[in-house]
Amino acid sequence: MARVEMFEFGVEQEQMMQVLMRHCQTMKRQETRLRLATAVLLATFMATLLWLHFHQQTTKGAFSGAHSEALKPEGPPIRHSLYLEAGKQFGACSEELPIKWNIINDGNDSPNFKLENQTVLHVFTKGLYLINLRISYRVVYNQCKPHSDPEFLTLEVSVSQKHSNYEKEREVISGKESMLCRDYWLQSITLNRVIMLEADTSLWVKLNKKSCKFLNWVKNSHLEVTYL
Repeated sequence: MARVEMFEFGVEQEQMMQVLMRHCQTMKRQETRLRLATAVLLATFMATLLWLHFHQQTTKGAFSGAHSEALKPEGPPIRHSLYLEAGKQFGACSEELPIKWNIINDGNDSPNFKLENQTVLHVFTKGLYLINLRISYRVVYNQCKPHSDPEFLTLEVSVSQKHSNYEKEREVISGKESMLCRDYWLQSITLNRVIMLEADTSLWVKLNKKSCKFLNWVKNSHLEVTYL
């Protein structure tokens, strides 16, 4: 009886060992598959990261190149200005003689502008220009005749242009106002306009004959032309 029990116990142990070995083999096969799957996932992840990095660098380089091209300046300097102040007007007032100017900034050295004989401004580049003009008037002592009734003066100022395409000069901008003729009276006219000018255009400013002697050349009379 004891031998039979021992034999049965031995058989059960052998069966248990076989089950345990099969289980270990199964676990090893699952572990190998898991490792392979993990390796495949890691390889896929690394490949995705490399592709994203390459794509980002390519896109960044293309954007930078386009941005650099957009920032490259073309043509003459943008918004280059010439600023002039009225100088002392010598000689008798005449509607045929334009105002004389003094250069305040270095815009006369620009390829866009050149002031000739202090009166005629030559514009060499075709484009849009902003013209700002301020003419200040001043009545000095005893410049007006005494009257019982107030005397009014007519102030007229204009900017004209001349070009080979035009048969005659053209008016760019003009202004007209009335001023009381009294000792030490101050008044001004301010004009501004954006206009397209052809290359090799000439500009000048003129006052009407009756008001030119009241031009305040000491201050506040200026002409500024800005290339846009």
